[in-house]
Amino acid sequence: MKLFHLLSSFTRFFKENNISLTQHRFLLAVSGGVDSVVLCALCKDAGLNFAIAHCNFGLRGEESNRDEAFVRSLGEQYGVAVFVQQFDTAAFASENRLSTQEAARTLRYNWFDALRKDHGFPYT
Repeated sequence: MKLFHLLSSFTRFFKENNISLTQHRFLLAVSGGVDSVVLCALCKDAGLNFAIAHCNFGLRGEESNRDEAFVRSLGEQYGVAVFVQQFDTAAFASENRLSTQEAARTLRYNWFDALRKDHGFPYT
């Protein structure tokens, strides 16, 4: 019952804001964590037209690679495109005198914006 309520609340948001569930194509940023995986499931169950974007920042070694593999498999499971970008976040941070978090944010936002423009995603 709670899952149905969550899906109902999710789809109601789109209706209340006059956003078509099927006419728009959405780009979801998916880390592989619980929140983004649940978001993918909601989008699939709601019938949204979406693709997945995953950033592999290379900061956690094999764990980062396992997250990437998991997100790729999620895309296969849902039958949606998966865009993956691997970053050398530590080098970018050092070259630009940024904290690791700032570097990851800059890399992520720049890549998402490029994906949005290159592939016609009006919403990210």
